[in-house]
Amino acid sequence: MAAYAQIITHTPEQTLQWRQIAISNPGRVARTIVLQPGQTTREGDNQGDIYPALEVVKEIALNLKNQPGERNKIWVNLVNAGIAEALCKNVCEMVVFFQTLPNMPQDLLKKVTEEMPSPYFAPLNILCLASVNFQYPPSKTDKRTIAALRKNWSEMMDRIWNEPESTLRPEDSHTMERMVVAQMLLRIIITDPTFISVLYQPSDLTIQIIARHWKWAQGPVDTTLTASTLYLMLEPNHPRQIAYMRSSGLESATSKIISKILVGVSPTGQSSKQQQARTLIATFAEHLVRLTGRDAANEVNFLMGITTTDNSEPDPEIMKVLPKATPLWNAMFRLLKKSAKPGPATDQGSRQDPETEKMHRLRVISNIVGASANTLHHFSLKNPEECEPLVRIWGNENFLGALEETIEILVKMPGMTMQLSRLAGIIESTISEGTPSLLRLFRTQFPRWRILGVLIRHDIERQQITGPPPAPIPGVVPASDSHIWDHGVWQCFGSLQLKCMDKTACGKRGCEKPGTIACMCEATKYCSEACKTKDAKDHRLACGFLGLLDNVGITGEESAKPTKSPPSQPTKVKKTSRTAGPDSASLASLTLEDLD
Repeated sequence: MAAYAQIITHTPEQTLQWRQIAISNPGRVARTIVLQPGQTTREGDNQGDIYPALEVVKEIALNLKNQPGERNKIWVNLVNAGIAEALCKNVCEMVVFFQTLPNMPQDLLKKVTEEMPSPYFAPLNILCLASVNFQYPPSKTDKRTIAALRKNWSEMMDRIWNEPESTLRPEDSHTMERMVVAQMLLRIIITDPTFISVLYQPSDLTIQIIARHWKWAQGPVDTTLTASTLYLMLEPNHPRQIAYMRSSGLESATSKIISKILVGVSPTGQSSKQQQARTLIATFAEHLVRLTGRDAANEVNFLMGITTTDNSEPDPEIMKVLPKATPLWNAMFRLLKKSAKPGPATDQGSRQDPETEKMHRLRVISNIVGASANTLHHFSLKNPEECEPLVRIWGNENFLGALEETIEILVKMPGMTMQLSRLAGIIESTISEGTPSLLRLFRTQFPRWRILGVLIRHDIERQQITGPPPAPIPGVVPASDSHIWDHGVWQCFGSLQLKCMDKTACGKRGCEKPGTIACMCEATKYCSEACKTKDAKDHRLACGFLGLLDNVGITGEESAKPTKSPPSQPTKVKKTSRTAGPDSASLASLTLEDLD
């Protein structure tokens, strides 16, 4: 905005005057900022003094971070004089008055109006600045500030909810307005966990407001903060927050938070629960298209918190949307594929260490695979009829292609071979029990030599270090880091691949011509030397290992007869030894050097 279009609320001389007043007469500051139209203080201050007084209070609150030990005495005196109560009242009542020049162009007036902050933002921002500098245990000043917030919180949230003002506008100037409530809340509940009880009151609108701010977030900063705050309400990770929720019996009340989130993203005040759920999932899709790194990882964390709850069943309306949410899964799998390679070494505008950037990408990868596995597993147990629509979307949106891009990273991450085993096993069951069109779709998705080869090689490498996997215990699901999963995952994918691919066709994915030229592994045939050459880069990773599938009873004929073992088990194929899956001793005797 041009400088001459800025709204001038006070002069530098007024600011200097109020800096002195804040030191000499803090009570005067508190009285002034709550003046109503036509009112004056006994010192003669009027509404024109509110802006310079607020600017000075903001400066003092900003300075708190520079004095971590000895608190700013000016702020202490202001709080003792009632500034916290006055700021809360200001949030509830403050309005903006501004005059324009007679000949001001309409487009400039529109721009000024659109970029003007919400009337309650200035005092709310000051309270946020004070909150982020709370100590633990809280000082007397902190306790007084929290008491004022608790007393006025409901009325403050009522106003923000009923008067969203500029918080829903796309301009960058409103980003902080969408962050302030979430930022303040995070610090309050860490300093005083009992404040959490306020959020669970049926009349409280805090979660609804943060959810609405999340929905309307425009950039990584406001998206990440709001998503992280909502996720922490579903999955608390701070010891004091966890302890309070456990002692107050709120651990099992996440459904109340989810209901409030749905209201927050509601398109209208009269929207049905189904419309709310669709809007929620659509918002996730919109955000994930433009997020990367840490911001994307936090967003997927939030999605997992919404759809996978430890202490209660996921919201049924949300779960009804997921099997049909093509834009969401498209965004997820595009992000999965993108995360396989290093991105820009920046994070919210600042330089980022390459290792930190890699850590965030790994979080994205594990979160997406985990969310996919959890979702499919949920439907396989609760609503099996929804598995086919979901798996069909995954096939159309190239889930296996994205998995192939990240497989070398995935197998080295804790718990991921368990998740991959679950995915492959349930997908195979779904295809086996599904319509012929689903099998035809997945025929085009295979073979995936890279996935299969990497999984087998990973098992060999681990067995060379740790020895064969332990024998499974009947009726007990192995721990997520058990070698049984490393050993079973390639069997699951091998079975899935042989279930889907036509063994008589060319071994290059996408070519449907008959295979006539055998590879040296004798397990694959190609229609021509050209297809064989094009496929060599990926096929060589599995070439030489494919005989292992026959050793454990996985053949084209066998895979066409799916078993009914639980989806959480490591493998669905015949056991031919005392260990899980294939003959461990024969596999351990192989080395990568022999096969390369």
